[in-house]
Amino acid sequence: MHVVIASVLLAAEGGGQNPIIPNVSELIVGALAFLVLLVLLQRTAFPRMNEALQERTANIEGKLEKAEQERREADKLLQQYRDKLASAEEETQRIIEKARTDAERVRRDLRSKAEAEAEREIERARQAIRQERNQAVQELRREVGTLAVELATRVVGDSLDRERQLRLVDDYIADLDQQASAEASAGALTSRPEGGDGGRR
Repeated sequence: MHVVIASVLLAAEGGGQNPIIPNVSELIVGALAFLVLLVLLQRTAFPRMNEALQERTANIEGKLEKAEQERREADKLLQQYRDKLASAEEETQRIIEKARTDAERVRRDLRSKAEAEAEREIERARQAIRQERNQAVQELRREVGTLAVELATRVVGDSLDRERQLRLVDDYIADLDQQASAEASAGALTSRPEGGDGGRR
């Protein structure tokens, strides 16, 4: 603008026509046209350009905000995944510990059942042995009684009646029991000092 005014002033002072500098009227018309164009641009184009810039700025800021929100959501999902993974590991450890405890309990139960069954088998075997021994003792007593009656019949020379035979058998068996008890007591007495001597040695 200053250049235009300076050119106009130089042209007016010189009075001559400068081929580089246009006429004053052309300068005035050009300046007015420029001013009109500038006003039109300020009223129409510049506001639209500002709106476009604001929209673009808003769009960029919105995208940045959306990206930040998505990043926060991704962090939140990652934390949830880590929490679920930690919970799954804890659950796995709990299941393993429970399985170990259950296996130990089952092992103890099976062992106690096996021990109880073995104890029952041992007791049944003892009862069977006692029954066999009692049966053998009864049979032995009957055989010994029969032999005693036969021997007594031969010694006496006559047959004994049934009641007397039974009485003789009972007496003989009682004598055998007393002798067996006496021998057992004597064996226990003779074995004790030897054990005692061995302990003193």
